[in-house]
Amino acid sequence: MPARMPLPHDFQALILCGPGVSFNTFTSTPEDFPKALIPVANRPMIWYPLDWCRRANITRITLITPTTSCKAIEDALSRNPHLTSPELPRPDVLAPSGLSQNTGTAEILRLPDVQTIITGHFLILPCDLLCDLPGERLLETWMIHAAGMVGSSAAAGGLGVWYPTKSELAVKGEETNFLTTAQLPHATVPSSPESLRPNLSEVVYSSTTDTLNDITESQKSFPVRHGLLRKHGKIRMLTTTRDAHIYLFPYWTLDFINQNPKFDSISEDVVGWWAKATWQDGLVPKLGLEQIFNPPSSQAKGNSDANQSHNEIDQDIDITSMSTTHISNLLTPPPTPQSPSSSTNTKSPKPKTAIPPFLCYLHPTSSSISSSSSSSPPQQQTLIRRVDTTPLLLTLSLHLASLASPSPLATKQKIHPTTTIAPRTTISASDVLIGANTTVNQFTTIKNSVVGANCVIGPNVRLTRCVIMDDVEVGERCQLTGCVVGWRSKVGKGCKLGEGSEVAPGYAVEEGVEGAGELLGGFEGLEEDVGSGEEEEEEDQDMEGDDTAADDA
Repeated sequence: MPARMPLPHDFQALILCGPGVSFNTFTSTPEDFPKALIPVANRPMIWYPLDWCRRANITRITLITPTTSCKAIEDALSRNPHLTSPELPRPDVLAPSGLSQNTGTAEILRLPDVQTIITGHFLILPCDLLCDLPGERLLETWMIHAAGMVGSSAAAGGLGVWYPTKSELAVKGEETNFLTTAQLPHATVPSSPESLRPNLSEVVYSSTTDTLNDITESQKSFPVRHGLLRKHGKIRMLTTTRDAHIYLFPYWTLDFINQNPKFDSISEDVVGWWAKATWQDGLVPKLGLEQIFNPPSSQAKGNSDANQSHNEIDQDIDITSMSTTHISNLLTPPPTPQSPSSSTNTKSPKPKTAIPPFLCYLHPTSSSISSSSSSSPPQQQTLIRRVDTTPLLLTLSLHLASLASPSPLATKQKIHPTTTIAPRTTISASDVLIGANTTVNQFTTIKNSVVGANCVIGPNVRLTRCVIMDDVEVGERCQLTGCVVGWRSKVGKGCKLGEGSEVAPGYAVEEGVEGAGELLGGFEGLEEDVGSGEEEEEEDQDMEGDDTAADDA
């Protein structure tokens, strides 16, 4: 097995613990139950990105959370048995001043408290990430193809992860992104079976599907600019993928965000404008990239000492030279010097600022894996998904309940040893999880469900495709199908709740309630800032550049 490439010494991971606006049923009181602690297959949601970092050997981890959720998260890190495991890395928790429940992801990186802790290249993760793709493979891919592909004389590029939403785990109405990519140059050597390079491409346009719909509705088409076609003769447009919010950023990204105070979203603004700046004329100076990559000599001299720590990685390490099969840029002979006469008589034009690319790893579907060459060794299908809505919480929790070893996301003991199960019960052992100190009474049937800790499931109950959180009591003769029941709640005797029903934490459902798609409990959603959008529209028009549009796509 080839040796693992070492990470830069100051590499770190930031996990954004957002408010969970789409989880209003369970996050209406974030000071008590923040999104990061919602149980996914009986583990706190934040456990999954922390464990992914552990498997990738990333030890510098900071959880960024609003102050309202800080205490609850810190308490969980100290008390929850899943989060206090000695194997799991112990993260720092940062609640920056100025961070609210509605702060955009790009705005978070502009906060002084956040910028102070970032000392080099960094990784951004969401707290709702499920990923069993080995993190070291993703990091090595970035170091080889983004951090080192431009050689030692230019800055490092970025890398993001997208995944298809049309799969066996598809959920109706799941959010999607509009992604346009271009092929990378052909590799000089064949990729290894474990390489992620076959699924790498360069991002040339990135936005939400809602933005795409607005453009096509207003213009009756989607215009493609000449500059894009001149730079990339062949592009691929995708509308059923989703941004996993896994970003590997070089340190200079902070300068890019600071230069553009109107950037609100990492996905649409930071990545989107970065991608367009690689091909759209006029954007480089407007976005402040020329000042970042070609600062005035006086400014460069004044900032040399301050920038030395993060420029060492960009300028002094040629990652490609570590390969035994790839020719390093540093080994190419220098150009032949011109004669003095020719250099004095010819005025060389100002070189165009080269913007490093932002790369995309597009996770393959199971069908694309199965259709690969028969000569290649079989590949194990990996999971990359976000859990940010109740339907996704239900679908993915049930999927995790069915997983077995060697998946790193599988639960070793599906039914906890302290569970009390009465005689004459029927439990599907292959796809049911039951937490500690839970009691299941007689004549009860549980299939493809997740039951939390300290629950009481009454007699003659039937649970099918349900998620029951901790400290829940389900009365006798209840029939629950496709439901999510919040912690410390109670379902009265004889209730029949069908697909899509949700019970809020601490709510008591009266006896005999029947229905499907019911939202039971108090729901006060988080307020969202709604602006007129005029400033954003003006900014978009100001940054459009001088390119004219080609024929409509």
